[in-house]
Amino acid sequence: MQTNSTLAQFELVEANLQNLSTRVADVPATGILLCRLLMHVGREIATLFEQQIRPFGLAEAEFRVLTTLFSQPEGAAHPSDLCIRTSQSPANMSRISDALVSRGLITRVLSVHDRRRMVLCITAQGEQFVRQLLPKLFAPLRAMLKDFPEVEQRQLNAQLKRLGFELEQASTTDVAERAV
Repeated sequence: MQTNSTLAQFELVEANLQNLSTRVADVPATGILLCRLLMHVGREIATLFEQQIRPFGLAEAEFRVLTTLFSQPEGAAHPSDLCIRTSQSPANMSRISDALVSRGLITRVLSVHDRRRMVLCITAQGEQFVRQLLPKLFAPLRAMLKDFPEVEQRQLNAQLKRLGFELEQASTTDVAERAV
């Protein structure tokens, strides 16, 4: 739900972009506005869920790793796979794993297939924790999306995936061009 202050903030950003467009030719104002809105909404969503999760003693990234393990068929995954699935760096995954192991929510074991690799496994206590906490996050999510029918949510998902792909392509092209 957007408050008057959020709407006012968005209007100020739009006004600034209109002013910028009068001072600089060929400003992609719509694209800039989209990026600013996405960043703002992303921060607000992260804050909302962090506030919901923090009372349970977890950071959002820790909860994301825990729920990702919970969602795996065997409740287990390699840290490198979890890095990809949860958008975490290897160093951050190590810190998150340490925190979750110390709370008894996951374990680390050597892979039976490759003794050089570790496997993270959710514990029974971790599963119980996820089953208890996850439904508490549904209410704020539903409230946030209440005015977006399922079809619009699916469309937005598709558009954001497409935007993510295009961002990756642009980043790859930019890196290649700088290397030349």
